[in-house]
Amino acid sequence: MSPQEPVTAESIDRLCRLAQLPLSAERRRVLAPMLAQLVAAANELSLKMSASRYRPIVPILRFPER
Repeated sequence: MSPQEPVTAESIDRLCRLAQLPLSAERRRVLAPMLAQLVAAANELSLKMSASRYRPIVPILRFPER
């Protein structure tokens, strides 16, 4: 799943299948709009916090390459 790809019922189905997470179809369907809003808000915050004016107060975290 791409970070630019919107969260849909199908993408949640795919993620649940990959994670072997046995959620019911009804529950996965209800999750789609909530996760879509959460991801949009997280992306907005990430963009804001990456601004140069926040660099002195935000620690840089780098994950090792696999």
